[in-house]
Amino acid sequence: MITRRNFNKLSLGSFGLILCPNILYAQNYSGPINWVGGSFLTSASDIEKDFPITKPASEIIVDENNSTFLNKYLINKLKSDPISNIDLNLSGYAEGAELALTFGFSAEFDFGKFDDETDNTSIYLIYSFGQSLLYNPKSRIIVSSVPVRHIAPHVVKKDEIKNFKNIKVELMKRAFHNQETPNQTYIQQFRNMLQKQSFAKKEWLGRKPKVTDIILPDDENLYKNFGLSKEKFKEFLGQSATFAFGYKLNSPIIPYTKTKGLGLTTIMRFNAATKLYQKVATKLPNPDLEIHLIHQGWEFVEEPLQENAKNVLNVQLGMGVQLKVIDTFEEEEIYNQSFFASKQYLENNDKVMRSDAATVCELTEALLERIFQSVLDDNYRIKLLKGDQVESSLYSAYFQLDNENTDEVISQSKKFFNSLPKA
Repeated sequence: MITRRNFNKLSLGSFGLILCPNILYAQNYSGPINWVGGSFLTSASDIEKDFPITKPASEIIVDENNSTFLNKYLINKLKSDPISNIDLNLSGYAEGAELALTFGFSAEFDFGKFDDETDNTSIYLIYSFGQSLLYNPKSRIIVSSVPVRHIAPHVVKKDEIKNFKNIKVELMKRAFHNQETPNQTYIQQFRNMLQKQSFAKKEWLGRKPKVTDIILPDDENLYKNFGLSKEKFKEFLGQSATFAFGYKLNSPIIPYTKTKGLGLTTIMRFNAATKLYQKVATKLPNPDLEIHLIHQGWEFVEEPLQENAKNVLNVQLGMGVQLKVIDTFEEEEIYNQSFFASKQYLENNDKVMRSDAATVCELTEALLERIFQSVLDDNYRIKLLKGDQVESSLYSAYFQLDNENTDEVISQSKKFFNSLPKA
């Protein structure tokens, strides 16, 4: 017996094949693509608030043609390392182009400054997330997107800081591009992720995953003196899970949006000539795979390292994360597993070199990458089931998939992996 829901799906599929074969095959695209430069995925009124470091860094003009530092080196990278078999017009005005490509910033997280008096330096930690977006500027529909991330831990001599009006803006500029570490820059990360993006269609190719739900503990004490608000930490989880998915599964994913239910993202492009932002409201595809992330909280446990050395603490951090994946077409849950992570390290009891938010975010991010890796990699899945121990001279960390039913884990992982977009 065919249920009404399955009958509707069958009917629609058959109807499309009978009446629209030319439309289905006509979606292949080999024409030019206009490069439109860097952008922000937020409204104009929110750029200053959401990107207090990235915005001024991205607007720095570097030559007589009013080119910004960011766009200049984005173009230089695309020229020196072109995308194979893609007609990407770097002037941005190819006649007949039906698609456009932009690198858009989606979130910024500033974990502050930590002073190291032993060598007279300051350490700044800044996380930044972005998206490589391919979209149709006429219909204003996103065709494909892959996440981009840059972590910028900068060590700066204190004498150098006074040379700049805003040292964090200078450090973000160096994160975009610098000659000392050209392969670790934001622009290089963008170019790397382009390899995982599809340019073959005028519509999204394959299934459409998206992080749609982030659930956090209700205990407000967790966020007191934490370093990030509850809402900002929620945003970090959405961005980090999106990146971990795209990075580990080599798969496109719809951009994460802070406001649940909105089917639009706003692309704000900076016009260096007018010093104004141009707005493009672009429709996000409806997800076929909804990714739900439940963070179960964290706990720090501290004790003196030695009885006669009470100024040095042995710190242990533990946390749990649950990941669910819903197939919205089949209306079924295809993946639901829980994970545990812990980290042990030494810290001064005055916490001079410690940010609770940065430590929690770092461990959460490491756990998320291992979660998605276990979906793809059979050998690593076995390792995570047994427990993955990571050791260094500064810390030790432990990650585990918390389920003794190995057959269930394998079955769900295979089903999740087989549901991924194939481009």
